[in-house]
Order: sequence, then structure tokens, then C-alpha cells
Amino acid sequence: MANESKVMWREWSDEAFAEAKAQDKPVLLGISAVWCHWCHVMDRGMPGDPVHTGVYNNPQIAEYINAHFIPIRVDNDQRPDINARYNMGGWPTTCFLTPDGDVIYGATYLAPAQMRQLLPRVVEVWRNDREEILKQLRSRAEDAKRKTQGAAPADLQSSLINHQSIISDVSGAIIRNYDPKHGGLGNGQKFPMSDAWALLLAIYAQTREQRLLDMVVKTLVAMGTKGMYDLVAGGWFRYSTTPDWSVPHFEKMLEDHGRLVPVYLHAIQLCRETGREDDAATLTRVVRASLGYLTSTLLHDEAGLTYFAGSQDADEEYYLLSREERAKLPAPFIDWRLYADWNALAVSALLQAGVVLDQPAYTDLAVCVWRTLVDRCVNDDGSVVHSLISKDGAMVHAGLRGQLSDQATLAKAGLDLAQFRPELAADTFAVVRRIVDFAMRELRAPEGNFYDSPANPNAQGMLRVRIQPIFDNCTLAEALLVMSYLADEADWRHVAQVALAAFGDEYKRYREHAAPYALAVMRAAQLPDEVMIVGRGSEVLPFVRAAHATYSPWRIVRVLDPDRDADFIAQRGYPTARLPVAFVCRGMACSAPVYAPEDLRAAVA
Repeated sequence: MANESKVMWREWSDEAFAEAKAQDKPVLLGISAVWCHWCHVMDRGMPGDPVHTGVYNNPQIAEYINAHFIPIRVDNDQRPDINARYNMGGWPTTCFLTPDGDVIYGATYLAPAQMRQLLPRVVEVWRNDREEILKQLRSRAEDAKRKTQGAAPADLQSSLINHQSIISDVSGAIIRNYDPKHGGLGNGQKFPMSDAWALLLAIYAQTREQRLLDMVVKTLVAMGTKGMYDLVAGGWFRYSTTPDWSVPHFEKMLEDHGRLVPVYLHAIQLCRETGREDDAATLTRVVRASLGYLTSTLLHDEAGLTYFAGSQDADEEYYLLSREERAKLPAPFIDWRLYADWNALAVSALLQAGVVLDQPAYTDLAVCVWRTLVDRCVNDDGSVVHSLISKDGAMVHAGLRGQLSDQATLAKAGLDLAQFRPELAADTFAVVRRIVDFAMRELRAPEGNFYDSPANPNAQGMLRVRIQPIFDNCTLAEALLVMSYLADEADWRHVAQVALAAFGDEYKRYREHAAPYALAVMRAAQLPDEVMIVGRGSEVLPFVRAAHATYSPWRIVRVLDPDRDADFIAQRGYPTARLPVAFVCRGMACSAPVYAPEDLRAAVA
């Protein structure tokens, strides 16, 4: 996109800010993404539109920016740490900074007429009111410092004792905002909101309140058949511009596939269980198309390097074509960067698809992607590289590492893999421990939750500020909860609960968007269903598949080797005269021994 403009963009770097200081110029920071429609409009305009004619491709505007500012361009997906601190409420973000990286003024999309008025005003303010600006910035920084210094460790009990009210608050917000006509939330633009539907499924599984399943299924069917998803050309769009889902917007993104596919799979399981075969068939069709799109369009697969590209993008003319016309064209631009967190989401989705769709090839593909992530993205110290980019014919590290999102999502994917492929559990668990140890060592905050990035005393601007994102903390907390049961180490559960307790008040401002928090709190406050399988080698695999075949909002599947885990088996009192054998447990209460996979499937259901 930067190549479409006439602005002399710099990358975010020490050199760019040094240039701003040396020339005493403010910085113009543009945050964009390859999938962002209005970012493209700022770069090149909208054909035939007299208002949105393009900002950065306008010779006069670009000349003024190049003369009076140091322009820096940041890709949202490649630098989520910068976006988290400077985003002004959407993409594109247009932000004016001091040479030290503090914010003077910010906006999102600006049309050419708006930019013409704003640019000289920012220059004037910087020249004439600099001392007042800097005074205000210093005051803000001191206030923020006082707040963080006064923070105390979270009160575990006060937050998680009220887990039912947290779940009720968030699910109530989802239900109140539900669109009964079209499905989904709200009457305006529609977003996938995968975690909202995952929360309703979890509550339905415990309460059997039929309307919850109805709401989820109606929404998933609508998204999958009425435009949000392209069943012909494949691919989830990031959102729909219309309440009825009929006009998709933005590109087809790996992240949305990774988050949505498990929700569809869980809904399929519940529809099958309740006799809704037509709904199960429709949802299955969408999932198969989604996975077909991923493997035919975004999959890069060669020896030692198997991963999914980040996203696909297209121009306005492409979106004006019918689905049938689009299906006949080659894929538009594909962002072939490897994003660690999105690929980790894909690993978890593929593992579940392998069982629910009875397609072991998806499980095998998940293993290949996981091995690529471990080989290419996990450093010896446990830090995870955020992305790899193609350079001189090779995939190399893009630089950012140790982000909480990457640490948490890879840890969770590894723990999922350990439960679906027990023969890989020991090696996978060793990797997960390294990843979690890095988070505990470099990212844990005094309050008990986790920062999004390692401390960097040399960071520019607001990157000096350490923030604690609620949803990445939820992902790590869920990983820690699973670790505590798979490793039989209760301390990890305590760490997860304390991390979640730190957001006991903050979650309220997210309303229905706080679904990931409510899900994590639900699992932290309740005992899971544990499926314990005792046996050796491949004889346990049918039992593992049976354990995952039906939906549960909170289930741990653990394979015990009668030789390696003899002490634990004896402690639990499991009989081992006949193997393989399985037990369905909650706490210390377990079922009678189960000796056949089909019986285990019935028992866990």
C-alpha cells in the first residue's frame, strides 16, 4: 500500500525518530493493514468518487507531508504492539507524534479536504504551542505512573467467587443485543464475534436452555450462507456492512477461520446430539468449504515449512463480481507472512476438525504446522517470534518477539495437540513449558496478570508504556488451567485465577465483547470433566478420538502410560488388569472402567 502513495514513508525505527529530532519535525504515523479498505482509499482513492480521491497519492498533500513531517508507516498485523498503543479507534489510524513518540493529535480515516486543513494546523501547533503540549504530556505520564505504582495484587476471591455474576453479565449483554431477524449482534454492521457464540454454547451445554442453541445456530447459518462467508470462492470476511450479512467487507483472514471453525464444529456436535441433522449438515458444509479454502489458497507446504498465509486481499472491482465470477479468477493478493498466533489458532481448529469431521488428514496437517511453529518461531529462551517474512527467497524473523498473544496462543495450541496426539505429548509439553516460563519471567505484572510485551528501556514513544490486554490474558489463563490438569500441578491453576482476577472490574466496560473473559472465568471456577485413558501406544488412539467426539465446555483428555505414570495411576486407584481402559472423572469422583471406545463416547456425552 505504501508503494501506491507518493509519501516518503519510513519504517518504525530508532533512525526515523532520530531524523525527526534532528530536523525538529513532528511525526505522521499511519497504521494500516493489507486487508483494510479505507487504508487503500487513503493511499489511492476510490474510483469515481469526488470526495474520496486519495490522500497519500495526491502530489500536493504528499509534498507537504514530506517537507514538514517524518512519515512512518506501520502494518497493524506485523506490529500489534504499536497498534495497541497508538490506534485511534480503527483503521487506518492517522496519528501525529512528537519526535519522542508522544501523541499530539490522532484520527482514523481522513479525506483529502480534511487532511489539507489538518496538516498546517498541526505544524502551527508544534511550532507555537510546543511547551504547552510537552507540559500536558509530562502530566499525563506522571498520572499514569502513579496509578501503576499504586496497583496491588488482585484479590483472587473477590473476583472469582462471583463467577456466576460475571457469566450472567456477559451472556445477558449478548442476549439483549441479539438480532432475532438476521442473527448476530446489533442492527448495524455485523462482526463474527466467535467468542460470544462459544460462550452461549458453553452455557447451553450446562443449562440446556434451548433458545441459546437456537441463537447460535441461526447466527452461524446466516454467516455461512448469506454473504459473510463465500461458499463458492471460500473464505471468511472480517465483517459485513449490512445487518443481513449480505455485503461482506475486508479480506479473507486466517485469524477469523481459526476462531470461527471451532465454534462451528462445537455447534455441529450439539446439533447432532439433539437431532438437528439439517442444521448439522449446513454447518458442516460451511466448515468443509472453510478448510478447503485454507488448504487450497493460503497453505504453504514444502519440506520443513508448513504454514498458512496471513490473509487475502482484493480491490473494489473484485468485490463487485459475483461469487461465481470470483471463483474463476486466481486468488488476489495474498499476504504470505507467517503469523505465529494465527497459525496456532489454525492448529487448534484443525485438531478438532480431524475428529468432528472424521478426517485424520486435518490432524496430520495440524502436527506439520505445529512443527513449523516450533522450529521457526520458538527461541531457545521460550520467546515466540511474532512473524516471518520472505526475504531473498527465505523466511526470516521480522523482529518482534515475546508478545503475550503469541506466547499464549502457541501454549494453548500445544496443549491441545498433547490431548489429541498423546504420542507427541511429552515433546509438546516441554515446548509449552518453555513458552510459559518466558511469560512468567518476562511478562508477569505485579498485579498477577501479564503485560503484552517484554520490558524495553530503549523503546520509542508509547512503547515505553506497558499494558495488560484482557483478552490475551484470558488466552494464557486458559492455557495455564489446562497445564495444571495435564501436569497435575495445581499452582498453575492459581496463577491463572489471579491473572483473571486482575480484570474483575475492567471486563464490565466490554459488555458482550467480554465473552472470552467470561469463558475463562467459567473454566477457572469449575472443575473440568477429565477423561483418563490408561494404555500403551496406538491402542489408546480410538479412545482419544471418542473422548473428543462430543462437545463439552470444559474437558481435559489425558493419556496415562502404565509404566511411566504408575505412581499416579496407583494414587488414583485405577485398575490396570485389562488395557486400554478409560475413566470419566470430575475431581476425585470417577466413573466405572470403560473398555470400549463407543462406550466412552456415550459416557462423556
